[in-house]
Amino acid sequence: MTVKATDTLEVQLNETLRLLMTRTGRRQVDVAEVMGITRASLSQRLLNKAGWRLNDLPLVADFFGLTVCELISGYASIAQADRLPPARDSDGQTRL
Repeated sequence: MTVKATDTLEVQLNETLRLLMTRTGRRQVDVAEVMGITRASLSQRLLNKAGWRLNDLPLVADFFGLTVCELISGYASIAQADRLPPARDSDGQTRL
């Protein structure tokens, strides 16, 4: 089986978004609202059943306080550059 570069990038983007949502306490519905799509549509993208549109990336990156380049570089790269958004505690409070 051959893995296409676009598949790899989309898989990495999906993983990064799931980790960012977990870290910040944001839900799929929050991200979908910023993008102007339904939660179901975002879910399809996160499951790699639907493709991302380039126009979506700036909206999502800005939502998490990142650049598009940071967003597509992956969670580990964002963490290494010390650019992760503030984490949320279980009670919803921001941890710095």
